[in-house]
Amino acid sequence: MLKTYTIPITTKQITNLYDLWVNNGFENEKNIDINKNLLSGSEVKSNQIKLYVYEKAATVLSSAIIIINNNNPSISGVGEVCTSVNSRGKGLANTLCEKIVDDYFLNNQSRAIFLGTINPVAEKIYKSLGWQMIKNTNVMFNSKNQDDFESFLLTYNKPNSTKIITKGNSDFRISIIPFVLSQRSKNQIDLNSKVNLINKLSSCLGLYNKYDSLYVKKGNWFSVSDNENRLFSIVSYLEKEDKKFRIDGLFNYLYYDEAKKLVEFVINKLVNQKPNKISVEIYKKDTSKLQMFHELGFIEKNNIQNKIDGKDLEFKEFIL
Repeated sequence: MLKTYTIPITTKQITNLYDLWVNNGFENEKNIDINKNLLSGSEVKSNQIKLYVYEKAATVLSSAIIIINNNNPSISGVGEVCTSVNSRGKGLANTLCEKIVDDYFLNNQSRAIFLGTINPVAEKIYKSLGWQMIKNTNVMFNSKNQDDFESFLLTYNKPNSTKIITKGNSDFRISIIPFVLSQRSKNQIDLNSKVNLINKLSSCLGLYNKYDSLYVKKGNWFSVSDNENRLFSIVSYLEKEDKKFRIDGLFNYLYYDEAKKLVEFVINKLVNQKPNKISVEIYKKDTSKLQMFHELGFIEKNNIQNKIDGKDLEFKEFIL
């Protein structure tokens, strides 16, 4: 039977979901984007999360989840689409995803849904339901107005909106997706979060988790955003050794001045901690980032190599 639930759900339901996911494709809990805290309702003030399942007795046969930001319901993300091995071939996941799209687009404010997949069979199914693959990514896009992703971006971002600097938080769980995707193929790499925009991008709902994980690694992140949680730039930092900080980020260079102000804001925070070192390691082909940190007073020290997704790439280290 097809059922829908609004998060939070019970501990027993969470256990049943994890049994489905871990035993039917996710391999381990680290590969699951929507963690147990989310399912328990940790972000109800920031995001509405809806669970769609096929259930038989106490067993979950198939699942799909949609997350919608409370302050910007125009965009959403779908994840944890999974069907048990014994229930595949019956169209259960197809039906769940179709139901999610139909329900979401009933909202007058809804505009677009994002979904990551590296499964070519699933990709064909999603395309038959109106999804399209975003170029140079493994992320799919479904628009209420049948726009492509580039057309959507032209009206999604509001250049004249008031920009503010904000500490990274769960309000950006969904808006980080169009922001990062809009910067693909710009030679940008954030070493702290391990977001790599050189290779084909596969992350979708997992993008926010990459930045959220900085909090447990002696790091943090800040953003330039507007009052509807649209992101325009991100700056991260990580304490690599005692009082030795590496700063980095992803920048929309259409808002160059705002991005520089964000870096300066984070630098001032680090300076207040009396650091032994503040550095940045910039991919050699990211000429805009090289220019920005040069203008901010960073001095080039070393040519170094960093292994990015198994490949050694050339970087320049700059010291403040």
